[in-house]
Amino acid sequence: MSVRWSLPEFVRRVIVETATATGQPVRAVAVESFALTLWTWATIRQIAREAAVERMGERTDLAGLVAVAFHEPAKLAQAELRYLSTAGRLGDMLDMTRERLSGLAEQMQAAAARTTTAATPSEG
Repeated sequence: MSVRWSLPEFVRRVIVETATATGQPVRAVAVESFALTLWTWATIRQIAREAAVERMGERTDLAGLVAVAFHEPAKLAQAELRYLSTAGRLGDMLDMTRERLSGLAEQMQAAAARTTTAATPSEG
């Protein structure tokens, strides 16, 4: 659906939207070069369109992850690894996991050694 504005409505809209988006008074924008105001307005609208498309992609991705979590929870871990890798955090996460597992392995070895020592009869 295309909106039809008269020329005065279009100019008014460009000035008011630009003033609102840039935090300037309408009066200040109205006295500026209309070419500059029009360029600024078009750029602001393009940025807004790109942000809307990005939000749509994020919502679609979220919906997909919810579906994966519900139907195939194990695949959610793969998505998390992709995220961590993309965010540059995968190495940190793997290092923390390695440290945690090394600590657990040491605790298990110590517990096994205590169990073995306790099970061995004392020599008299």
